[in-house]
Amino acid sequence: MVTVAVLLFAVLIALFNSLVTGVSAVEFLHRLYSNPLSQLVISPSDPTEGSKPTPLDDTWDIRYHLGGNSPWILKVSGTVDGGIEPPPGCVVDQVHMLSRHAERYPTTLAGIRMLELFQHIQKANTTLTGELAFANDWDFFMSDPSVRLENLVSTGPYAGTLEAFATGVKLRTRYEHLLDQALAHNQTSFWASSSKRVVETAGYFGAGFFGLDWKQLASLHVIPETEDRGGNTLTAGKTCFKYLHNADEYGRAHGYRKWNEWREVYLPAIVERLNKRNSGIKFSQDEVYSMQELCGFELIATGKSKWCDVFTHEQWEHFEYARDVLHYYRTGPGNPYSGTMGWLWLNATVDLLTKGPAETGPLFFSFVHDGDIIPMLTALNVLPPQTPRLPTSNLLTNRTFRTSDLVPMGGRIILERLACPAPQGCWDKAEYGYPHMRYCEPVGKEEYFVRVNVNDGIVALPGCKTGPGQSCPLGDFAERVARRGREVGEFREVCGLPRNAKGGIEFLHQ
Repeated sequence: MVTVAVLLFAVLIALFNSLVTGVSAVEFLHRLYSNPLSQLVISPSDPTEGSKPTPLDDTWDIRYHLGGNSPWILKVSGTVDGGIEPPPGCVVDQVHMLSRHAERYPTTLAGIRMLELFQHIQKANTTLTGELAFANDWDFFMSDPSVRLENLVSTGPYAGTLEAFATGVKLRTRYEHLLDQALAHNQTSFWASSSKRVVETAGYFGAGFFGLDWKQLASLHVIPETEDRGGNTLTAGKTCFKYLHNADEYGRAHGYRKWNEWREVYLPAIVERLNKRNSGIKFSQDEVYSMQELCGFELIATGKSKWCDVFTHEQWEHFEYARDVLHYYRTGPGNPYSGTMGWLWLNATVDLLTKGPAETGPLFFSFVHDGDIIPMLTALNVLPPQTPRLPTSNLLTNRTFRTSDLVPMGGRIILERLACPAPQGCWDKAEYGYPHMRYCEPVGKEEYFVRVNVNDGIVALPGCKTGPGQSCPLGDFAERVARRGREVGEFREVCGLPRNAKGGIEFLHQ
């Protein structure tokens, strides 16, 4: 929270000076970047592995247990030692980002459930006690839900608008050498699916990355979230016909069925406890689950929430697991459509990685939803589960699939192409009687690798981590994606689309 406040202060200082002196928007942004206060957030030295944000208490951080309903957080588990600086001698020469929209208010359905809970408490002629005593005076955290539901949060320490802008500045700092190349060659397109919150996130990011006059420097291409796009989409879950319309048991409803199975296991005991301590009111499982959702969304909107204190750490881990089960079976490894849907972006991206920045450009930023990122991770097989499935009868603690640090609000996956000096090969002709005749390959030859950055934590690809910093050799990466394409199946065939439908992404180019 301190760094966010400092950034706001830096923005106000720079803006005030610009108004007084009459400088341009470009100069204002330049002063913001150069302001030493802003460097507390926009640090040229990126966080190293293990630099976990300060917990909300001394030992436990609720943000890592909200299953994606939290402000952006740094990934700290399962990451490579050494932080996100390029390995010695290597440089990043191409970047591909797939990012979730920034911090938002609840979706309409979740928001309605929260309002119904609020009204249920208000209408009950009783005084709540124990952990719920605060709710006697609690007021709903959205003054006008009709205009806030589904949209970015624009106030407070976790404002999505601020997070998106700050992310743009952070990545500008990290990849400024690539931005200079992109501007010089007019290769400044970026992309967003057509949801309002996604488009706005991309816009605020663009202001932070390209500058306040970003619309004169870059082009944001909005890709409709419509079923008629076929495979030429950022939101394959909206175009995969069989998945979208639940043509079989593994459609998008599959995740909700599994989610309900686990809720039936962990929620009854909590419901019984709360009802026993408050005999004048009865709470349902849906209402108790809504209380847990309120924690994350009120935290995002206001910076704090007493709903977070209603439940024990164990109960929060049960909630986190509920969110994991939902995503695992809806768009993750537990759904057979997931890899097919995620392979579309991955396939288009590997072609750009292989051709390289000289031919295709250095920067590719795309903005989507969490349900579009998880299929890509599934297609890439970044975090293969230790077991074939997540059980819904008991909590699996030893799991790699955790939505909390994969797709928090503003969560982003970045594929970086590394250019590293190739080992210099030398040989001589001593065996032929010429001991002083030595030949070496020319200096300057490069080799290329790909590494995966998940929320500023480098994650090694299983079976492909022999490169510098446990990166994956580019050729092996391309073979991995091609193999996964054969395994997950052709998009149109798997999804039940006609042969004349688009079979892949065509817009991802500069």
